Amino acid sequence: MIRQLKPIAFWPALTAMLAALILIAIDQQRFIHITTQINTILIHTLSPLFLYSALGLLLLCLATFISPLGKVRIGGAAAEPIYSPFRWFSVSLTTVIAMGILFWAVAEPVVHFHEPPAFSGSHPGSDDALRFAMSSVFVHWTLAPYAIYTVAALTFALGFHNRGYDFSIDALLRPLIGDRFQGRFGELVDGLVLFSVVVGMSAVLSGGLLLIGDGLRVLLDIPKSGTVYALAASFIISVALLSAATGLRGGIQLLARVNAVLFIALMLYLLLVGPGGFILRVSGDALTAYLGDFFPRHLMTREPASSQWSAWWTTAFFASWFAWAPLSCLFLGKIARGYTVRQFILVNLVLPSAFGILWFSAFGASALYFDIHDHGALYQTYKDQGLAAISYQLFSYLPGSFVLGLFFIFACLISFITAADSNTDAISGLCTRAVTAEAMTSPFTIKLLWAAIIGAVGWSSATYLGVDGIKMLANLAGLPGLVIVLGSAGSLIRMLTQATRQSAQVESES
Repeated sequence: MIRQLKPIAFWPALTAMLAALILIAIDQQRFIHITTQINTILIHTLSPLFLYSALGLLLLCLATFISPLGKVRIGGAAAEPIYSPFRWFSVSLTTVIAMGILFWAVAEPVVHFHEPPAFSGSHPGSDDALRFAMSSVFVHWTLAPYAIYTVAALTFALGFHNRGYDFSIDALLRPLIGDRFQGRFGELVDGLVLFSVVVGMSAVLSGGLLLIGDGLRVLLDIPKSGTVYALAASFIISVALLSAATGLRGGIQLLARVNAVLFIALMLYLLLVGPGGFILRVSGDALTAYLGDFFPRHLMTREPASSQWSAWWTTAFFASWFAWAPLSCLFLGKIARGYTVRQFILVNLVLPSAFGILWFSAFGASALYFDIHDHGALYQTYKDQGLAAISYQLFSYLPGSFVLGLFFIFACLISFITAADSNTDAISGLCTRAVTAEAMTSPFTIKLLWAAIIGAVGWSSATYLGVDGIKMLANLAGLPGLVIVLGSAGSLIRMLTQATRQSAQVESES
């Protein structure tokens, strides 16, 4: 197995993660100070770049969909799909959202409703603030963010399956810069991506542990503690490894289907027993505002230069999406064999965005309804107990709140298990030479190592850093992800141009 390692990708990333873990353990304040300084520079300097890039990637997806490249089948004309359409959608959906939508679906709209920025022209608690809150979550969790994953994953899928490139970040950039990226420099970039995604996954796991900890406290009167977080993290990582050991056709797709069904069941329950009329009215108004202000919101044309709202909210979310994209795209591209480029865009961009609108409408609008009718009770829960506790306050207003809370905790567990399952598979493949288009299984020992590190950093963050530390941890991984995804966009543009020229040549000859 040692001979299969890419040493320049593996050892620096491993050393950096162990160093971060040691620093968190011995001096949390110094760790927070360092990450705060880096985050301040990142947010103040590069916020427009993150937002404009996401919008540009969305436009590139649209251009690709309607271009001749859209008809190309991933893996070649005779390629057979790995998954059926529903299984493919389930795996793709649950791989990339992890526990993000569970953590933020209730918390984010409530905070925006009570703390709208001055440039929105909304007063806290007003109808305008209601519309702003819901339209903001659509900005953060639908089309533009999913375009980040779609462009990177599609570029990799075409390079890996259609051009025979290695299972490496090299496959994202080779159409643009040729073979100059191979060798040691390519391995170094693989290592940078490896570090970024492990950091991002650890941050998401931390948020999930906070959700689970608050749920156990509310439902079973189990106090939050480092021990509780450790047990939850150990369970999640252990089950994910068991699933990963069975390969793409075993545990990964089974857990993904269970996860998708859980999400749909939770969403339907909120729509059925929650304030249905209010959900439809508010989400309809918010969707209209989102589409009507689509370009101003993404280009920040109505936000004064002195405002930092988009930087601290939208950029923070987009940085997290960019952080996950380079590694998630390896897995998403690997499982896309047998489908066309247009089908790929539908499954990885259009359908997840539609799901996001429905999900945040059900949870976000329900939370706002009960917050309004209970005199700001959910916002007060956030002030007193933190963001993670708001979800369980919402459940207390619904029938079967205890069972619903247990169901929600189970969804948290399954959600991150699914994401960890697929991403540890991609992580293992990235730092070894074992994965090819014909043999797509990566070494289990490497999966075990990285899963343990993700669990340890996630536990440390939840125990010592809290939500602000977790957000900063995720942001740190965004910059290298941004650079690589933009490079993959250049590669996709080149492939799109080549396909268009070939199509025009065929038409002229006929």
